Amino acid sequence: MSERLDCGYVAERVHRFLDGELTETEADELRLHIHACDHCLDETDLIDALKRLVSRACACPQAPPTLRAKIVTEIHRVTFTRVEIREIG
Repeated sequence: MSERLDCGYVAERVHRFLDGELTETEADELRLHIHACDHCLDETDLIDALKRLVSRACACPQAPPTLRAKIVTEIHRVTFTRVEIREIG
């Protein structure tokens, strides 16, 4: 295993790993670390589960009309406040 392969290195690349965006060599290196490290395995499993959940939730073609109406109503209720930061001195 490469010396550069620590938990931080894996964390920076786990999304690309799960999306199949790494080279085969990079993916193999990460896979070896992930399966040898309980922390990274847990984190990878969690991220993978969240990605699947979001993907499944986004598969719905359209929100129900009642939900869409509530969202539009809430959007129109939103007010904006301008915040200005000035240096005192």
